[in-house]
Amino acid sequence: MDQKKLQTYAEVVIKRGLFLKPGQSVYIEAQVDSEELICALAEQAYAAGASDVSVAWKSNALDRIKLMRKDGEIGALTELDCAAIDYYAGRGAAFIRVEEVDLDVFRGVPMENIQKKAIGDRQSRIRYSQKSGGAQSTIICCPSASWAKLVYPDLPPEEGLEKLWEAVFACCRVNEPDPIKAWDDYIANSRRRRKMLEDKQYRTFHYKSAETDLYLSPIEPQRWNGGCVEFPDKPDIFVPNVPTEEIFTCPHKYKSEGYVTSTRPLNFRGQLIDHFRLTLKEGKVVDYSADVGEEVLKTILETDEGSCYFGEMALIDKKSPISALRTTFYTTLYDENASCHIALGLAGGPPGKTPEELDAMGINTSVLHVDFMVGSGDMSIQGLTADGNWEDIFIDGSWAPEFTI
Repeated sequence: MDQKKLQTYAEVVIKRGLFLKPGQSVYIEAQVDSEELICALAEQAYAAGASDVSVAWKSNALDRIKLMRKDGEIGALTELDCAAIDYYAGRGAAFIRVEEVDLDVFRGVPMENIQKKAIGDRQSRIRYSQKSGGAQSTIICCPSASWAKLVYPDLPPEEGLEKLWEAVFACCRVNEPDPIKAWDDYIANSRRRRKMLEDKQYRTFHYKSAETDLYLSPIEPQRWNGGCVEFPDKPDIFVPNVPTEEIFTCPHKYKSEGYVTSTRPLNFRGQLIDHFRLTLKEGKVVDYSADVGEEVLKTILETDEGSCYFGEMALIDKKSPISALRTTFYTTLYDENASCHIALGLAGGPPGKTPEELDAMGINTSVLHVDFMVGSGDMSIQGLTADGNWEDIFIDGSWAPEFTI
């Protein structure tokens, strides 16, 4: 890949993913075959004033060996896991999780063990956030031969990998004349659009396309997020996913009605689910089907009481940099930013609240948070105002004129 672009990608992650502060340390969790990217991240981190860069090396192949077992603790955090998390989080280290996409490595692994690993991974991230007091963190992807084969199956391996690196650079604004300024402009525009929606305080949103007819109502007061994470008591910000294009809010747990159909494949821990439809009544999924991966979908919906309710609704224009590539990446980190999406499971809520208090506010709780894509070129979204009028928010998959920036 282009080495200059690799360094720029790493610079974007450090300076606009983490907004790394001088003297802060960095803790990275990465696959063993992503060394070249990790070295670029370390170089850019030290250039930005990092006091230290530490890496926890992972292996999907090694995880598979454990996940294929029928007994033993699967997915649970070990004492060593907790000690490492607590040590780096206690130092206020900024955290980078580098994901690698591979549908083959976990093929044949019992679904219940895949589920346990997913829960353990989320518990790890939640623990880090809590122990660090909300230190900056971001998730990125590293191109690999297995991922390139999935995205570009008809290309020779080396050509496919090169093309995937170029796609990642494009999605992360690395190809812009000034990538850091491009990210600053994106964050500023996201803030403007969030304020537009918060000023409206729509009571209900109606999603309509050839395969979706869904009503979602947000919790009150309605607050929109996206572009970056902000802290209520300090000026620090960070971008939790690189890339990202979404602005999102929390739908009321019990106020979703209708049906919704996925528009892109969902890769759930190496298990593919495609073209699935959910029917909801009083917020709960009461019926479902899938052309591919219905048993995997069933496992997700039956994980716990909250996994069959929604925890997020996110809006993304079909003209986003990722959507413009017209490529399915088979990872939620990229595909969710090419399409409006909804999440099953966990919703973000105010800290310090019990599950019962969150439920009373209409905020869903679950051990899982699974985003799936629903946007399409014929998707329209309207919002119901307090005085009973419906207004256009999305027309044919893009922002309506009133929300265009």
